[in-house]
Amino acid sequence: MKTLTDTAFRVISFLPPEQARSIALYGTRFVKQTNVVDPTRLNQNLWSLLFANPIGLAAGFDKNASAVGNLSKMGFGFIEIGSITKRARGGNSQRPRMFRLKEDLAIINRLGLPNDGLESIERRLRRHFNKATRSANNAIQTIRTVLGANIAPDPDSLHDDGLCREEMISCFKALQPIVDYITINASCPNTKKPVRETYKVGKIAELIEVMRKAEPGKRRIPLLVKISPDLMQTDYLGFADFAKSGGCDGIIVGNTTLERYPSLRSPERNEQGGLSGKPLSDTINDILKDIYKHTDGKVKLIGCGGVFSAQDAMKRILNGASLVQIYTGLAYKGPRLVDQIRFDFSTLLRQYKLESIESAVGKAVS
Repeated sequence: MKTLTDTAFRVISFLPPEQARSIALYGTRFVKQTNVVDPTRLNQNLWSLLFANPIGLAAGFDKNASAVGNLSKMGFGFIEIGSITKRARGGNSQRPRMFRLKEDLAIINRLGLPNDGLESIERRLRRHFNKATRSANNAIQTIRTVLGANIAPDPDSLHDDGLCREEMISCFKALQPIVDYITINASCPNTKKPVRETYKVGKIAELIEVMRKAEPGKRRIPLLVKISPDLMQTDYLGFADFAKSGGCDGIIVGNTTLERYPSLRSPERNEQGGLSGKPLSDTINDILKDIYKHTDGKVKLIGCGGVFSAQDAMKRILNGASLVQIYTGLAYKGPRLVDQIRFDFSTLLRQYKLESIESAVGKAVS
């Protein structure tokens, strides 16, 4: 039976994609709390954080932390907001900046890291943090949604290493006390000087070293790195070695791709920008599998890209991901996708004769 939410989603899907995302964010205030309960076999403890289930919302949807509380009602195990730069950015001026490739279940975007800037986003996150703390003190809670923040170097500062580092450190210090983990975006392709071309593993290592020295308080927050699916094998295995040696706490594989696969059929397939969605599935699975095998499963991985079902998510997990993130799948399938994946996981675990999500991680890697 169709609900008001389903009808609203169908209407939104006819709008231009960037406008649709903005309206969908506003519409989250009308989302009701999910009634799907995660069984304990979907729970995982990673980085001393308890994840109710392995399904996360990728950075890029709620760039400005404007809907964190409402999104938490949808059943995500974790939500990542951002990317955040120290200064507010309008992004690329050329419009349109997003394109639906309906025949391919994909999206191309060339947004260019638009966001409200650190000061505004920190203020919103503090309000959410204080509200969540009060709720936890006043009521019996289910496992709360883990909250991550994705920070990125301002493309306008990439010419100056010192300035860029200073801005990233400012973001880290401001957000560290109020989120559960922080991701360094080393993979955005949609700026004049692509971030991914500047932030190689050596520069990330230097940045994280400075961040750790500047970390406020006694709490050591998990630091993850988000890498591009377009990296050569030697490059992404370099990040894997860095993580295995303790340089960072995990890797998100991956971001949008500049690759244009021969299988693409949509008229918009040659638009400039980063491609996300179903066409990335094999690439993401291959990189996850490579890193998991290369590191003997000792690096925590998050698979991001091409997840449209529980089967897609389980494939990422079997190939080495402990968690997965969705974005384009949500744009095409709507808010019910989260509950559907959570519900279907239990069936898949029985089919694979596995006791838990944790026991499924890396099972396809030989």
